[in-house]
Amino acid sequence: MRYEVIVVGAGLGGLTCAAALARKGVKVLVLEKDAHPGGTSYVFRRGAYYFPMGPLSFSYPGYVSSLLAFLGIREHLEFKRNHFQLITPEMDLVYSRPPDELREELSGFFPEERPGLKKIFQELKPAMKLVHDLYRWCPDYLPQKLNTLQEKLVKSEYSESRKTRLAKFSKNRALDFLRQHLKNPELINFLGSMGTAEPALSCLTLAMMWQIMSVEGIWYPSWGTHELSDKLAAVIREAGGELYFGLSVKKIVVENGLARGVITEDNSLVGADWVVCNADYKTTFLELVEPEAVGKDFHDKIRTIPYTASELCLYLGLNPARCDFSRMRATHLFYSPGKKQGVRTGTDELNLENGEIEICRWSDNEPRQAPVGRIGLVLKAGLDYKHFARFRTGEKKRVPEYKAHKTALALKLVKLAEEVLPGLSEAIELMEVATPLTYQDWGHRFEGSIAGWSWSSDKTESFGRKLLVETPISNLLMVGIYAASKLFMGGVPTAMRTGELAAHLICSDIMPS
Repeated sequence: MRYEVIVVGAGLGGLTCAAALARKGVKVLVLEKDAHPGGTSYVFRRGAYYFPMGPLSFSYPGYVSSLLAFLGIREHLEFKRNHFQLITPEMDLVYSRPPDELREELSGFFPEERPGLKKIFQELKPAMKLVHDLYRWCPDYLPQKLNTLQEKLVKSEYSESRKTRLAKFSKNRALDFLRQHLKNPELINFLGSMGTAEPALSCLTLAMMWQIMSVEGIWYPSWGTHELSDKLAAVIREAGGELYFGLSVKKIVVENGLARGVITEDNSLVGADWVVCNADYKTTFLELVEPEAVGKDFHDKIRTIPYTASELCLYLGLNPARCDFSRMRATHLFYSPGKKQGVRTGTDELNLENGEIEICRWSDNEPRQAPVGRIGLVLKAGLDYKHFARFRTGEKKRVPEYKAHKTALALKLVKLAEEVLPGLSEAIELMEVATPLTYQDWGHRFEGSIAGWSWSSDKTESFGRKLLVETPISNLLMVGIYAASKLFMGGVPTAMRTGELAAHLICSDIMPS
């Protein structure tokens, strides 16, 4: 059988694209390796608890709501604002607040930096305003082939002044900008990373980051992120599209530079006029596509440009009566023990001396996903894939020492988190541990990467543009968080935006106006 479009992977990008196409009457097939839609935008069950596989919350709720309505999902949807807190030896603040309020609180922690903070926010606020909707009108965030509406928006909104300002922000490093006005390294690192790491991003990404956190906000949908996936899958089927779970693709067929279909795990050849891939770029072009189909230069670029790293993630079921949450003033708490407190030996695998623990009180968003009188908590810490690679012997296969090692690391992470959540160890009634290998084998992320391409300003410059939906192979499009070199709207909305744009490209080709 032949289809007009095959979508490889039912992540939010693939689901959005397939739903938009199916509603236009396009003959579309979605093939998903897992038994559920959404990829990591879903939940899993352990005991009487449900935990998130991936996103804990997301930004741009207005865009997501409008897109869902466009796709025919008009059920009432509410969003709950999630707030973010950072605790370090130097400060304890909730930083998901308007820019002027944030500046004043930071001035209280660092009074000698008040003049510099004023200058920084004077420059940053206009930049934040500029980038808030650039996904609608800036050519770098749109397909190379524009439709009529996109052409009008670019012509009316992408002025020479905006073009010049964006080029300047893209070129300048956030670290240089912050050091120009500030001296305190902890403050510089916070403003440039929302944590303790030294800034590696551009001024443009800095503006996007603070626009999302301080102005747009991070929110959780009343349905749950997993319900977004279920509802999009239902739209596809109701509109006549086909969606199969538990069926993976092992090759994308390319003939004479043109995508022609896929070969599934059972060696079936399924033809199509277009292929849309929701796998990440490295999986797609290093594993699913033959190297000669794209050429050595492109193949080397995809191979060498890094992704973001992976993490150790703990899912905890707690008796809250045994844990002191008084220091946790937001749903998301980032805690850095810091060198001033003395990093204990043996924690080097977690790199905590240069990073932080993320603590999410998951039940703030999903109280129904824990038993009555209990709560779900998620702990995270950055962890290099290479540290765990030696434990993997094949897909979902591990050496015997793996379980003991990951458990030992998990208990170290719990002990560190207990510095801000006294009694945590005694409160734990259930613990599940995910490592970079979990993200690789169950999340289908290349080497367990969790947040798209590297955020470093100089790593992804060779792409030349931010949107990566179009590929060197004709009629092969990419969707999902790796289909953009920067998560310009955050993870979930960026994934859905790429799916929307891919659908526009296909429709403009097969049903031109």
